[in-house]
Amino acid sequence: MNVIAEGEFLLPLFPLPNIVFFPQTRLPLHVFEPRYRQMVKDVLETDSRFGIVLLRPGWEAEYFGAPPVFTYGTLGTIEQAVALEDGRYNIVVRGDVRFRIVDEVSRVPYRTARVIAHPEVEREAEQAYAQREWLAGLSRQYLQYLPDQTSVPEIDTVNLDALANALIMSLNLDVEEKQKLLELHDVVTRAEEIGSELSSRIESLRFLAPYRRMGDPTHN
Repeated sequence: MNVIAEGEFLLPLFPLPNIVFFPQTRLPLHVFEPRYRQMVKDVLETDSRFGIVLLRPGWEAEYFGAPPVFTYGTLGTIEQAVALEDGRYNIVVRGDVRFRIVDEVSRVPYRTARVIAHPEVEREAEQAYAQREWLAGLSRQYLQYLPDQTSVPEIDTVNLDALANALIMSLNLDVEEKQKLLELHDVVTRAEEIGSELSSRIESLRFLAPYRRMGDPTHN
């Protein structure tokens, strides 16, 4: 990590149009663009770290240039990398910490920025535990309404940060809404937001459940 000022460091950026990446989650990626193949090659030869950021709306017009990105993203470390014969990569990235872009310093061959890390705000252990138990309970209720859904034992073992962030990434939410949640500095507040969303979905599914059974010939 190349530190260039108090708390700042240089980080290659991988902008994506439809994914918001969170700390304490994992993301499989297929890297096919030449500039990002070069980025993966370069970071694998150093510290395996780069930043994933969301492109702002309207990116389509200049995707192959340098369209604007949101200021906050997540620094990830490549945990697995498979180099394919034609130069593409299949990688798995672990989310480590949020960061804020201070300034972009290069766009060739790929975008590089000065960034500063923004770890989650510390919170009281009792509050975090209570929030985790509440969110885990909602997660188990929600899974009961999903067809052919198997149990997810990780719900009972991960911490609040990992549970809240994994839920946000897995739920079908607008990417800009996910970006707003990423930018919340307190994971307890983030957990409250996604817990409220889960509660609303559970209520809707509970209301619709009898009607779904009526249309299912396996339920008489």
